[in-house]
Amino acid sequence: MPTSPKVKRQLLHILSHNEIQGTIYELGSGWGTLAFALAQRFPKCRIIAYENSLVPYIYSQIYKLVIKTENLHIKQENFFNAPLSKADVIVCYLSPNIMACLQPKLESELRQGTLVLTNTFALPSWIPQQTVEVEDLYGTKIYIYLNQNKI
Repeated sequence: MPTSPKVKRQLLHILSHNEIQGTIYELGSGWGTLAFALAQRFPKCRIIAYENSLVPYIYSQIYKLVIKTENLHIKQENFFNAPLSKADVIVCYLSPNIMACLQPKLESELRQGTLVLTNTFALPSWIPQQTVEVEDLYGTKIYIYLNQNKI
């Protein structure tokens, strides 16, 4: 399911207040709506969007031809096979089961200080620095973490 417009606006607002620089990874970018918004909002950042499914990936690549975003790199790849150590920010909207599987990968690969934002579902044993409730029909929560692990 794509990130809703209200949640997308709130995510962008949160990131704007954190003076984001460097590389932003979106894990499971789907049709690319958030990835394109990130690329447009943060033109000096490198955006890397991972999508494993072929049809959304192709759609995103075609859309990228229309919306010229030089800082956006879309990869058809399972993010579990991708190194995440160069990320300054991780953004994801993944099911609870995948979040549970992702947590050890984040703990072993992310640098200390990497910002992690999750849409709707929390990382099972991480304590968010902040939880923002979006004023939408579902009261969607955005969990904001700052990785404290040293690798």
